[in-house]
Amino acid sequence: MRKILAGLLFVVGFGSAGAQTPSPPPAEVTAGLRSMVLGLTPGEIGLSPESYPGTVWGVVMETGLESGFYTLVALADGSTSLYFSTGGGIIGGGEHEPVREASRELLAVADRLASKAASAADTAPPGAGFTRFFLLTFEGLRSYGAPEVELGEQRDPLSPLFHAAHAVIAQLRHVAP
Repeated sequence: MRKILAGLLFVVGFGSAGAQTPSPPPAEVTAGLRSMVLGLTPGEIGLSPESYPGTVWGVVMETGLESGFYTLVALADGSTSLYFSTGGGIIGGGEHEPVREASRELLAVADRLASKAASAADTAPPGAGFTRFFLLTFEGLRSYGAPEVELGEQRDPLSPLFHAAHAVIAQLRHVAP
């Protein structure tokens, strides 16, 4: 988890080289965070199929807004973050037990529904009103997308995953300053 946080801090301009330059714009920061998470391997966070019981070791949920999108990240090492393409967010929420518990439940739901996601050929952020899940598995990156309203109204097979992700967001909001 420390490696992830150090990487995030470097991307947002708090690393040794970034301390002397102006902070990058929010869209650039978000692109860097997305790229880092979507390219992450389980070994980078100390996981292997032998050490972790599930197939899904990370979930990224993104929902498109009128101007940008938000990204929720939950990893099996406890790392949990929420950030917005327009700037701001919560990094390191997994340090709090209620967030970690909700994230574990999200990963368990993702594991049960992983067969409904396809191999990810495209990792573009979703458009307004659309939600996209990226499942980080030992077999590779998988994705699934649907209109947010369909997921929220329980009219989609991955609605349980959507609601589990929002339970994580609710816990993040409770622990955020």
